[in-house]
Amino acid sequence: MITLDFETKSHADITKVGSWVYSEDSTTDVICLCWAVGDGPVQEWWPSTKTVWPHPTGDFIPDDLCLAIKQGGLFEAHNYAFEHGIWQNVMVKRYGWPEIPLESWRCTQAVAQYYALPSHLNGILGVLGGGGKDHDGGRLITKYSKLYLKTAKEDIPEVDFRKFVDYCKKDVELERKLSNFLGPLPDAELAIFQMDKKINTRGMYLDLDGIEDAAYVVDTRKDELTQQFTKRTGLKPKQTAAVKKWFETQGLELDNLQKEYLIEKLAEGDNSLPDEVSEVLSLRIQVAGASTDKLKAMVRQRSEDGTAKFQCKYHGAVTGRWTGTGIQPLNLSRGYEDVDPEQLVRDIRQRDPQHLDTIYGSAIECVGKASRHWIKAKPGHRLIAGDFVSIEAVILACLAGEEWKVNAFRHGAKIYELTGDKIYKLPEGTVSKATHPMERQDGKTCELAFGYQGGVSAWRNFDKSDRHTDEAIEGHRDTWRATHPAICDRKNGFWASLNTAAFTAINEGEKAGYIPVEGPSGIAFARIDEWLTMLLPNGKNIWYYAPELRLKMPAWHTPKKEGTECFEGKCNHEPILNISYLAQKLGSWGRQFTYGGKLAENATQATSREVLVPAMQRLEAAGYPIILSVYDEIVCEVPDGHGSVEEFQELLSIKPYWCADWPIGVDCWEGQRYKK
Repeated sequence: MITLDFETKSHADITKVGSWVYSEDSTTDVICLCWAVGDGPVQEWWPSTKTVWPHPTGDFIPDDLCLAIKQGGLFEAHNYAFEHGIWQNVMVKRYGWPEIPLESWRCTQAVAQYYALPSHLNGILGVLGGGGKDHDGGRLITKYSKLYLKTAKEDIPEVDFRKFVDYCKKDVELERKLSNFLGPLPDAELAIFQMDKKINTRGMYLDLDGIEDAAYVVDTRKDELTQQFTKRTGLKPKQTAAVKKWFETQGLELDNLQKEYLIEKLAEGDNSLPDEVSEVLSLRIQVAGASTDKLKAMVRQRSEDGTAKFQCKYHGAVTGRWTGTGIQPLNLSRGYEDVDPEQLVRDIRQRDPQHLDTIYGSAIECVGKASRHWIKAKPGHRLIAGDFVSIEAVILACLAGEEWKVNAFRHGAKIYELTGDKIYKLPEGTVSKATHPMERQDGKTCELAFGYQGGVSAWRNFDKSDRHTDEAIEGHRDTWRATHPAICDRKNGFWASLNTAAFTAINEGEKAGYIPVEGPSGIAFARIDEWLTMLLPNGKNIWYYAPELRLKMPAWHTPKKEGTECFEGKCNHEPILNISYLAQKLGSWGRQFTYGGKLAENATQATSREVLVPAMQRLEAAGYPIILSVYDEIVCEVPDGHGSVEEFQELLSIKPYWCADWPIGVDCWEGQRYKK
């Protein structure tokens, strides 16, 4: 194994353009390269004509690196995508070095993500106590690598150059130390990571002309709104202090000008605010919503071949699912349900906001709805995609042994409609999308909000309409739980059984071995080294670092809810032992608490991933090149004349042996643009 690390400089901002486009930029060059063969000494190289120190080997590749490539050696880096891009687009194309085959790359960051550790090297080392990176490295990078900064320097003095090389050498030592501690990915996961590398290197083709037309529409409309706002107030929308003062003189005090906050204030003052104030407030909200950030990100991340590469992160979530990066393709709008993507794109490309207002009600909303459609097939290709229908609801029912629901799925029941019938106590078959759309929507929200032990706040995460009081939502929750005893029973339900098994595994430690979860799920927990691990039905493990049992007030203690005994300080609730572990959340590493419902969510989503991955591997093997996976959906870019939706559906419908009788349905489509 060769551990290697590059230090580079560029006028491109890698945080905006991504690692691949950064590596393609003509201003990007190598400051130095350091590497170690196995446990041998760390070696160094730099371009002979680019520094104050000519290198004795010139710009030729060092012999041991060349030999390793010829012999099929393995190359490891932390976040291999960066090193792979620099090697491919700088060392090969500019310096004439031989290519490192994609399958020869390994990644310590990928292994860290598999074990649910922080992604960044310094974060991992801090958690594992392995000593951190050289703090002087940040100064050097800011001063000499980030050439887009006005304070950056092109020429590196001899003293700082030597520090840069030493900083790079230390990174190699730390990465090797981390690699030796974590070991390689398990064989099954390595195969998935190898597939991930192909997908991310392949990339998603982006419609640049359409993106630029969409940005023009938004910018034009934003200018119009800004002019209207200024005409009404004499101010620019971004003059925060002055704008807040203007509203205050009109009788409306504002804490901030964040879009979500202003929407709340507008709703609160529905009929009480003067028309002038409501209209200006609405204008400010529209200005805030007229953003081209997503579109600009697409343009910046588009590489020389027209694709956005490395947009998904392997094992980004503890469950093993991919997470988004760059343009965040997992969070793009679903589009209009009844509008063909090609028609929507044609309308936007007319660059006429008023025309879009007439057809769609709002030009800005229309552009937002089209965000998925800018991912399209390259010329001579088409997209074929498919997803597993309601897979989380199906898998949760199967894991928990909620037989009535499993049978309902088996017989093709529409689960949102069926749940709508139950919570409104209507005869089965009453609710439908056509006759009872609101009841169906509430059934859908129940399924999304309550399966993992959620309550009012979970409901409101999915339903922003504010149609229901807290009491009404609690009623729906209680009805849903009453109809799902195998999931929700406080003693023997799935939630409770997961919590008990995990609790026991932490409490009794490694000597206890795997503690099976009561019921049919096939899930078990064990304490292994520094981790609590959840064993999935197919034998895959997911990991929770540094588990502990800690005292915490129970979830039913509600000191912030007015009218409760907890709020008045009259309750007798006491702290109880809860399961906790260290994890990354919202960019911060810290101790998180979990419980039966959250463990059920992890188990369900992790198991969903184990259904998805074999299907991805089958599709790749059958000549359906994957460009994107979004939770339980697979998107492929297929050459014209190859394959069919029917074959695609057949391949997607094959289930692993361990879930062969689970009623998992598949829905597939084909077209030129990404949709759904």
